[in-house]
Amino acid sequence: MANINASFGLRPYRMLGSGANTNGDIVFNIQTAATAGSSSVIYQGSPVIPLSNGMIDIVGSASGGTVPLLGAFLGCNYIDLTGKPRWSPFYPGTAACYANSIATGIVSANPDQVFLINCNAAAADSLVHANADFATATTGSTTSGLSAGKLAVSTANTTNSLNLRILGFEDTPANSDAASAGRLAVVLLNNHFYRYNANGTGAGV
Repeated sequence: MANINASFGLRPYRMLGSGANTNGDIVFNIQTAATAGSSSVIYQGSPVIPLSNGMIDIVGSASGGTVPLLGAFLGCNYIDLTGKPRWSPFYPGTAACYANSIATGIVSANPDQVFLINCNAAAADSLVHANADFATATTGSTTSGLSAGKLAVSTANTTNSLNLRILGFEDTPANSDAASAGRLAVVLLNNHFYRYNANGTGAGV
């Protein structure tokens, strides 16, 4: 049976080990009354990074750049141009927000949060324990609000700077075909901002 090949970025799945899936959601500022937020659209399921001004933004590229990932974006609250409070699955960019208003984003930021992500090509069981990057991490749909992010199968390697650690694959009839694109990988953020390791040793931004 062919896989359901539909991108959605990072979807919270469970916690590492046997912990309850509490997602570790944290609210961060995207914009404040004193500082305009990102001009970028941040889609639900997109990886986000911390900024030195205390706010967050979408990751700059599929390779992630030099700042460890903070987590996956789940949605936001902002004031639209008419002054009306809104909740949205995606952040529309500062140009769509009321000037000098506060916008906040919800991020699944627990370093032990495990995610599902769609694979952009056939993904064999032998990829378990490998690392990989996103096929795209910055695009999405303003209709669904969802990220277009997928796991780039061709990047799978032992390289420790790659963003995703592949833990396994979801075992469902609709997404179990290892010979076609769209298999759902179970992943952990390899270079998490809150996880001390060789690539993120606790330094702030």
